[in-house]
Amino acid sequence: MVRNASEFGRCQGEIIEVQIARTENDDLLIDVIDCHSAFPDFERAVAGHLGQGLWRIAQHGATLFWHPHKSGKTVRGVLGSGRTS
Repeated sequence: MVRNASEFGRCQGEIIEVQIARTENDDLLIDVIDCHSAFPDFERAVAGHLGQGLWRIAQHGATLFWHPHKSGKTVRGVLGSGRTS
């Protein structure tokens, strides 16, 4: 996710931010934030039609989302812990 952001979401002089957290259910959340507010081919990227970065992450069990905000966008990967309680 960071590699994708560094290749496709980087802006001159801007940084890419990474946030990692755990939910109460012990799922792992990985947020990668860059300065581009659009991701017009997100579904195609996750499906592996535009390279394999996000596709590989999905193949390892992550659910991927993205959302725009005023300073760019956040791409989130959620990896479930596999725990049921």
